[in-house]
Amino acid sequence: RCGILAPAIKFIETSYSDSSITNKTLADLCNISEIYFRRQFKTKFGITPKQYMLNVRLQRAKQLLLDGRYKINTISEECGFTSQYHFSRIFREKVGKSATEFIKENRTYKI
Repeated sequence: RCGILAPAIKFIETSYSDSSITNKTLADLCNISEIYFRRQFKTKFGITPKQYMLNVRLQRAKQLLLDGRYKINTISEECGFTSQYHFSRIFREKVGKSATEFIKENRTYKI
């Protein structure tokens, strides 16, 4: 499915909580140069590796928010954001609402 990029995609999807992942790290996993990696990634997915990783982190954060067992600061850390403030700012920017608003609108309560 991802061809030459498969090792990087697998790594992102299993290690998204590591905030130190770089394009160089991902390119090395694919045994290609960083420039070629970025170009191939953008061609294949239409977004940069950084944007892809952010999307993976936000999807995981949404799952954890809806789960209801964790506080927002724990979720932000678990999903690889450098701080709760950074998480909250990015979440609002990308999702269009705060994490709290997202929870209120989407969580289904089980009785």
